[in-house]
This record gives sequence, C-alpha cells and structure tokens, in this order.
Amino acid sequence: MMIIPSYDQDYLIKLTGTFNTRDLGGYLTESGKMIKKRRLIRSDDLFKLTSKDISILSNVYHLNTIIDFRNSNERRKRPDKIIPGAKYYVLTPDDETAVIASSSLNDDRKKIDRLLKLNREGKLKIDKNGLKNGMINFVKEKRSQRLYRKMLDLCIARNDAVVLEHCRGGKDRTGYGTALILLALGVDQEIVVQDYLMTAHYNKERNERRMNEYRQYTQDQAILDYLASAMETREDVIRAGLNEMKRLAGTPVNYIEQVLGFDSEKIAYMRQMYLE
Repeated sequence: MMIIPSYDQDYLIKLTGTFNTRDLGGYLTESGKMIKKRRLIRSDDLFKLTSKDISILSNVYHLNTIIDFRNSNERRKRPDKIIPGAKYYVLTPDDETAVIASSSLNDDRKKIDRLLKLNREGKLKIDKNGLKNGMINFVKEKRSQRLYRKMLDLCIARNDAVVLEHCRGGKDRTGYGTALILLALGVDQEIVVQDYLMTAHYNKERNERRMNEYRQYTQDQAILDYLASAMETREDVIRAGLNEMKRLAGTPVNYIEQVLGFDSEKIAYMRQMYLE
C-alpha cells in the first residue's frame, strides 16, 4: 500500500541554521522496502549552520558527501560551513529562475532594481512558467543530464556514503535531484511528488517574509507576481519533469537507465545500499 508522507512524520531534521533539511529515510518503495534513515538528506544551503548543527550532521548523521547545486555567485556570497569528514562536490545546473527564487535578502535591492530597469526598457520577460521550463530543461539538457548522473554516481561511490544534496532553498535544483534518487530506489511517483511539495510547507514563513521585503522596494505588481511565482512550490513543476522523462524514455526508471546511463546494475547496487 502506498503511504503518502505527511508533515507530522519525522522527515525534518531540526537544525538552527536551515529550514528545509529533510531525511529521506522512512519512505517506502513499491516493493515494500524502506529507505534507511540517516543516509540520504536534502537541504537548503549550509551557510548559517551553528556549531551544534555541525555536530549533529557530523557526529549523529556521520555526513561524508555534500553535493552543492548552487552557482559560483551563490557559493561566494553564502559559503557552506565545513562539516568535518565530509567531502564537497559542486554540480551546477544553474537554472536562472531557480537562482532568482533563492537569492538572499541582501541581494534584493540590486535584484529588483535590475528587474525594474529591464521592465522600463521593455526587455524583461516575465514568464510565470519559468520554473516548469527549468525543470523540463533539467531533464532534457545534456549538461544537466551529466551533472545529475554524477550525483547518482556519488550516491554509490562509497558503501558507507551519507549524502546531503542542497541548493539555496532546497526546492527545485535539489527537488529534482531528490526525485531522481527516490525514483531510482523504487519510490512511487506520487510520493515523489508529495516529497517535492513538502518544501511549500517548510518554506512558507520564509517566503512570506521575503515578499514583505520585496514590497519595501517596489509596488510594481508584475514584478511582485513574478518573484512570488519564482518562489512557489507547484505540483505542475515536478510533474512536468516526470512527464518529460516519460516522453524521452517511457518511464522515469527507463530515463535514469537509458538517458542518464545509470544502468540497472547500478540501480540494484544503490537499492542494496539504501533499502532495508
């Protein structure tokens, strides 16, 4: 029986310096097995981790692999705190809308000034389908395919791997990576969708705070709508990614095997590592 995750289940890892750090352990697969706890983690960035947070990730979770999907500018402005014993990998799909959605409040004035200037010049393309198109591009673009294949390879690079993948807000770039991991492990697509949508719950307070900040800089409703749209966690976005996988390969697992080249033997080994 498929069990849809809910917010009262123990997925959130309560850290002081993050708001969307979640353990993928506990999800059931279609074969009835369960993902092991404390092995696969999704998160927003690690810039504000406290010493206690670092101790939890190092000494409780024994984190040893960190995958950062952020671009160079995001990493420069908000460098991850160092987790003792963890190796860091940078894999940057660099989706423009995802980056706009996740930039920090310190950048808001410059960001909105730039958007207003483009709008005055008639050069601003306000595309509320940006996130959906970005997700589709994650699936179909060759560079993105290579990066997310590397992510899957890192999940099986060592048999004691404890992997944390993150971007700035842990929504789209990380959401897509998480979807691939869950699908490779045999989790039902509806649970994959619900896992993606859980970010809306954990990001709600942050998004409301940021929209209030934006309103201090502009009352241009078109730009406010654009920024709000970029921060949304929408079901049609993740489903667009799943549908693109099916278009290219028939099923998401076929996509992982045939398009990403993460073959059935690697999937079997990954399941052996992470399922119980």
